[in-house]
Amino acid sequence: MLPAVRLAIFVTFATLWLSGCLWLVLHLGFAQQTQFGPGPNPWEPTLLRVHGWLAVGGVFLLGSISAGHISERWTSRRRRPSGIPLAILAALLIVSGYALYYTTEPLHDIASTTHELVGAATILIALTHWLRSNRARAER
Repeated sequence: MLPAVRLAIFVTFATLWLSGCLWLVLHLGFAQQTQFGPGPNPWEPTLLRVHGWLAVGGVFLLGSISAGHISERWTSRRRRPSGIPLAILAALLIVSGYALYYTTEPLHDIASTTHELVGAATILIALTHWLRSNRARAER
């Protein structure tokens, strides 16, 4: 993978994860009191927009990763234990992210909780996959 592509992947997904986690922290822990009761933090809409823009880039990069990185390395089997779960979690995040906009209220709540939990936890699998990749590269 070209270094510029690798950098784009890391920067995009790191900022995507950070924007989502920051939104979640503000949403759950820093509501603003209004005359009508608790309201959203003023930074929430901005973070959601940034997160959405990054998600579009992330989906594009996932397509690129699927076409190149995954198909080229599938036969080596080395990082499948972390790569397969990472691909599944990415697909689940895409589906739940779209469902936040295009479903009914009961499904929206399920999609929201799924997206929050999976999104926050995906970093663990991603780091595992990346660290294994770095270790394999260092051994060569």
